[in-house]
Amino acid sequence: MANQQDFNEALLKLAILMYRVDGKIRLNEQELVDDIADGLDWSGVNSITAVQSQAMADVRQAISSNKVEAYVTGLKSALMFNKQLALDTAKQIMQSDGEEAIQERRLYDLLRQSVLV
Repeated sequence: MANQQDFNEALLKLAILMYRVDGKIRLNEQELVDDIADGLDWSGVNSITAVQSQAMADVRQAISSNKVEAYVTGLKSALMFNKQLALDTAKQIMQSDGEEAIQERRLYDLLRQSVLV
């Protein structure tokens, strides 16, 4: 069973994936992810910066190798700790720049319909 820190790490990874999945990195999306990170009650062994850096690399790899679905599925158990917050966070990032990219919508729908059920 996941705990709060597992959830925090998974939420941060999901947030990074949501803003990078469309291949367009917008400043307002990056700032929103930074705000999300700043709001987490972090108690992990690894620093939040270290987890963010590793998540960036992992997300780039998942996107370039077309394994986004597998990456998200790997976050499922931790995100189930607070699935509503995970969905709300994903939706907030998806809508933050005023336009929904197809990739963002597909990822959100995957979360809502398959992963976080």
